[in-house]
Amino acid sequence: MHVSFYLPKKYFPTEEWLQAWRENRPLPLEKSGKAAAAQCWIYQTWALLREAGIDTALLTDMPREGIVLALSATLHASLRLDHHLPNLFLVDIVADALPHPAAHFHLLQNRAHAHRLPRSYFMPHWPQHRLIPRDPNRHLRFERLSFFGDPQNLATLFSTPSWQQRLKQELSLTWEIRLADRWHDYADVDAVVAIRNFSSAAQLHKPATKLYNAWLAGVPFIGGNDSAYRADGRPGVDYLLARSPEELIEHLHHLKEDPIFRSRLITNGLKAGRVFHQAATLERWKILIKEELPALALQWKKESCLKRRCSLIAQRAYCWIDRYWRS
Repeated sequence: MHVSFYLPKKYFPTEEWLQAWRENRPLPLEKSGKAAAAQCWIYQTWALLREAGIDTALLTDMPREGIVLALSATLHASLRLDHHLPNLFLVDIVADALPHPAAHFHLLQNRAHAHRLPRSYFMPHWPQHRLIPRDPNRHLRFERLSFFGDPQNLATLFSTPSWQQRLKQELSLTWEIRLADRWHDYADVDAVVAIRNFSSAAQLHKPATKLYNAWLAGVPFIGGNDSAYRADGRPGVDYLLARSPEELIEHLHHLKEDPIFRSRLITNGLKAGRVFHQAATLERWKILIKEELPALALQWKKESCLKRRCSLIAQRAYCWIDRYWRS
């Protein structure tokens, strides 16, 4: 069964994005979250596979047969494959959305989530395109603390003047929320903080991409209780886990006052990040496209119509249950 990627026309990359891609420059970010996700998960994946010699198609209309990968958020809610597309094996890339109930298989960006949802496969988010690592000439300097991401994905504490004042007074640190146009640039950053909140919420729909990028950039990372961080990292070994503002401040004191500990954390992070480098992620995709999905689709095709229907009904039930696993 031939493998293709489904990308509706309205989510196709702009000419500005395509030009940046062709010139290997940092990619502009779309204002629409769906468009940005579609460009990263669908277009970028298809383009990198094509460059690697993997035969896949990029389609703007849903095919009637074969193996098709689609971003869950771009699929129509009423899609029912068991009724009118019996020869199509649908794989939904869930990203930040919900697993689509009509999909036969799900790709999840959170390893912990994949352990809980049947018929799913963990596929890490691509690391930041054209990432610039920390400048080695900064040596042991520990002066700039940054968050890479949208401000709404950060605990409210970090947007208050009192937080910046405390960092300055206690640790002589400056704080920065680095926006999309510089998400690739870690040259002048000495540590990264990425804490959505200080609760125990697992955040099963969120990836560990911020952790991967910090590892690859050679920068110490402090995260919250996200399940993705704990699934791929080792707290105290290759990143630090902060469950409260006071624990975060303790970690920052430790990093500032103990450069040997900081260096060990960075070294362990660089080792852990090897399997999330673009080349390593591309290898995961190659295996998925060439081996895993064809085997799954062949097995599905051999099943009786009744077994297919029962399997899809069970999968839909798991998708509905998954909605309650998000907290």
